[in-house]
Amino acid sequence: MTSEKQVRANRRNALKSTGPKTPDGKAVVRRNATKHGLLSQDVLLLGEDEQALKELDENLRTELQPVGELENLLVDRIITAQWRLLRLGRVEAGIFTFEHYGELAARARREAGKYSQTETKVMLGEHELDSDFKTTTKTTITDEQKYREAVERAQEMESVRDAELATLGRTFIRDADKANAFSKLSRYETTIERSLYKALHELQRLQAARRADADVPPPAAIDVDVSGISREDL
Repeated sequence: MTSEKQVRANRRNALKSTGPKTPDGKAVVRRNATKHGLLSQDVLLLGEDEQALKELDENLRTELQPVGELENLLVDRIITAQWRLLRLGRVEAGIFTFEHYGELAARARREAGKYSQTETKVMLGEHELDSDFKTTTKTTITDEQKYREAVERAQEMESVRDAELATLGRTFIRDADKANAFSKLSRYETTIERSLYKALHELQRLQAARRADADVPPPAAIDVDVSGISREDL
C-alpha cells in the first residue's frame, strides 16, 4: 500500500511537470482537441476555413503547452475566442463593404436615371361604361452610351455588395435590428476578449501551480477589464 508520504511526493512531482518536451509528445498535445474534429464542428461556420482553424489550434497548443484535460479545455476556450475575434474582423470588413458598395451602386443607378425618361399613360377600357384602367409604361434612353456605362457600373458595385464578405456584414446588420451595427460589434468584441483573457489567466494559474512546489500557492485569478472604462467611471 502506498504511504501518505509517498502520495504527497507523487503529487509534488506531478505539479513540477512542465509538459511534453519531445517533438512526438508535443505533436500529441497539439492533436488533443482536434483529433476527432470536435473543435472544428463547434466553432466553424459555413464557408469558414477549417484548415486555418487547425493551424491556429496547433500554433496555440505549441505555444501554451497544455497538460491534462482541464488545461486543454482552457486552451479550447482560448482558441474559440481567438477564432471568433478573427471572425468579427471579417464582419466589420463586411459591414463596410456592404454599406460602401451599396451606396456606390445606388449612386450609379441614379446616374443612369438621368439618361432615361419613363412615360406612363393611363387609358380607359374599350367601352365607355368600362371603369377599368389600363396603364402602359414606356422608357426612352436619351444617351445610350452613358446610360449603359452607368448601368454596368451599378451592376459591378452590386456584385461586390452581394459577395460573400459583404453578405456576412449584411447578416450582422440585420441581426442588429436597426441598432448601430458597429456599436454592437464593439460590445461583442469586448465580451469575447474578456472570455479569452479569463481563460488565459486561469490556464497560466494552473500551470504555475503545476510547476511550483505543492507548498507554494498558485497565483491569484484576476479579471481583466478590456472595455476601456475604469471602475471609477462606473
